[in-house]
Amino acid sequence: MLPGSHKKLKVLMVNYEFPPIGGGGGTTTRFLAKYMVRLGADVNVITSKPGKDDYIDHPEGYRIYYVGPTKNKLSGTHIPELARFALTMIYYSKSVLKTIQPDIIHCFFTLPSGSFGLFCKKFCNIPYVVSTLGADVPGFSIGDWRLDVYHTFTKFISKSIWDNSSAVVANSKSLHDTCKIFAPEDDIGIITNGVDTDLFYPPANKKTTNEVNILFVSRLMLQKGVDTLIKSCNALKERGITNFRLTIVGEGHLKEMMFSLIDKFNLGKYIDFLGWRDLEQLPEIYRNADIFILPSVMEGMSSVTLQAMASGLPIVASRVKGFEEILEENVNGFMADYKNEQQFADALEKLIKSPELRQKMSQKSIEKSKQFSWERISRQYMEYYEKALNIKKTEKELLYLKK
Repeated sequence: MLPGSHKKLKVLMVNYEFPPIGGGGGTTTRFLAKYMVRLGADVNVITSKPGKDDYIDHPEGYRIYYVGPTKNKLSGTHIPELARFALTMIYYSKSVLKTIQPDIIHCFFTLPSGSFGLFCKKFCNIPYVVSTLGADVPGFSIGDWRLDVYHTFTKFISKSIWDNSSAVVANSKSLHDTCKIFAPEDDIGIITNGVDTDLFYPPANKKTTNEVNILFVSRLMLQKGVDTLIKSCNALKERGITNFRLTIVGEGHLKEMMFSLIDKFNLGKYIDFLGWRDLEQLPEIYRNADIFILPSVMEGMSSVTLQAMASGLPIVASRVKGFEEILEENVNGFMADYKNEQQFADALEKLIKSPELRQKMSQKSIEKSKQFSWERISRQYMEYYEKALNIKKTEKELLYLKK
């Protein structure tokens, strides 16, 4: 809603990934769109094309427009594809803006989405907000030299995107600190990721069995510690702990390496590989698990960990930035030093051997997940929209329509 008008606020969300494409960044966009609609906004989303449709009306109340050639690989996006998305968005910008006529643009990830926001600001004077989510921030290190080189050549574009935006928002305190190292003079906001408890919730009656189900959900990439995951299971086996099964959900370029380690350690009978799964398939997978593990190098704020918490799982994760706001040591889970498979095995062993500890930490995870309500988060973002558009307090009531 613009000042002096009585129409709904038109929000255009831009992200190169959106379910079924991609990971946590896409789910963040989806759930924020859902809850912005509940607040009364008119929401449209533009993203990469997963199929034949050019657009769909999503049952959650917003419209999705698809651009570019069809993307065959849903689990990940490479740098050339990011560049292609940015150029495609700019190419279609005139027709996009004419069709949607947005009041404000919300860009998820600095690049490539932020380049479209910058273009629209410069040539159409449409304000935009940038959500930084992790690896899009220069200085966010995952131990992969390719990302470092990428940031070396694109950081001047990232800085221009931030400087021309109405707001830059980080999804965690640790990512905020990384942003400030890159741009110390910028005012960086913090709004966490959230979890949709309509979709992710614990089972009504969970039975305890002798075999403990460990769950890993993520892309199979260096950042997520796939090698540490497999080595931790081997450490358990070497200790004589064999009453576990590890379920792996995800795809990525390290899949071949992962299976080589599984074969090397003779772990095949302990591991189920499900491959990539759509978002709607994940809740039941979480509810069938007993422990969630994510040995990442670094995180902004892990969406899958929040989903696991809301599903009632104790968490085992790396002692790195990005987990400290959602994982409380010895309360709803355990931390281990990154790359230290013995420490990860220690944490898993404690949970495998004690159903009572799992139950206690399960309840704490459920309680803590309630702090990350998408309704609260969407209202926080709405405040940024209003500030960017100079919407007065007396005009806000049309934005906050009841469900």
